[in-house]
Amino acid sequence: MIVACPTCSARFQYDDARFQGVPRKRFRCPKCVSVFEVDNPALVPDPPTAPLKQEEPEEVRRIFAPTAAPEPSFGDADIAPRETTAHRDRDSMLAGAGIAAPLPQGMRFSLAFLSGPQASTVRALSTAQTVIGREEGDIITNDPECSRRHCRIDIHADGSVWLVDLGSTNGTFVDGIQIYGTVQLADRQEFVCGRSTFMLLARAIDPHGMI
Repeated sequence: MIVACPTCSARFQYDDARFQGVPRKRFRCPKCVSVFEVDNPALVPDPPTAPLKQEEPEEVRRIFAPTAAPEPSFGDADIAPRETTAHRDRDSMLAGAGIAAPLPQGMRFSLAFLSGPQASTVRALSTAQTVIGREEGDIITNDPECSRRHCRIDIHADGSVWLVDLGSTNGTFVDGIQIYGTVQLADRQEFVCGRSTFMLLARAIDPHGMI
């Protein structure tokens, strides 16, 4: 074995057999004459080893093994369902904001175009949020004075209707006053986007579908 002096780090050869079974021996360094002790390497216990991992019985592995989720079945037609995760997340977000998804039962909401390129027409509001814009949205005005995405109508779960300006260039007006943020609309109340004037129609319907 190689014995190293802890004081001067001098190293020298020593025969293990000369320990003669004693647990340690005292040495004097021939270089710095320091005295130190060295443990018998034959008696130094081996470092503990990690226990072997026991193999689980086949029956236990089978019970707790993860199983793959079954593939969705859509019958004979190889077509995915219409409702997607994005739709469900959007509905949850609208519900959390108090906006109806779907629309409140017993109510019917429509938007009448009083002036502008779409004048003399009526559009039913079938979703909780309806975006009005010149080129984008659920209702296209084709009005050059409207912004591309001008305003939005939100229908809440309690049946109330709210108008939101979407940062339009020319503004959204209710009763001749430009709105900023969100304003509640009443039945037959008018609002203006560009050259287009709209009227909200909110009606309660009976179980037989009569207004």
